[in-house]
Amino acid sequence: MANRKRDMHRFLHGNGKGWKGAKKKANQQRHKVSEQSYSMSNQVRQDVQKFDLHNHSLHQAKKRIKEECSYAAKDQTIQFCHGFNSGTQIRDFIRNGGLQQSLNDLGIQGNIWAKDDGNTYFNRT
Repeated sequence: MANRKRDMHRFLHGNGKGWKGAKKKANQQRHKVSEQSYSMSNQVRQDVQKFDLHNHSLHQAKKRIKEECSYAAKDQTIQFCHGFNSGTQIRDFIRNGGLQQSLNDLGIQGNIWAKDDGNTYFNRT
């Protein structure tokens, strides 16, 4: 009888790992990525330039962000005010690797970090 029930369950739900639940052999690691790093390169410097990106389209914001990062001095911090309530496309571009990839293509080294939901910071190294 037990085989019948198991066979029916496999037929309905497949033979994947998902329905079996967590086993001893399953990956039990739960890595937590820290939201902030406290290194010296991720601190607000004396000279801070703020750029409000609220009224920009995504294309305009991308162009402006890349320009400002390329012209940034090494002793200043750039603060991008993008908001987080009504749209997160600009924030996602900056924080999720799109900006870092663009800067790497341009040969610009820097750190991108955030203190809160509505602002992201850039320090050139």
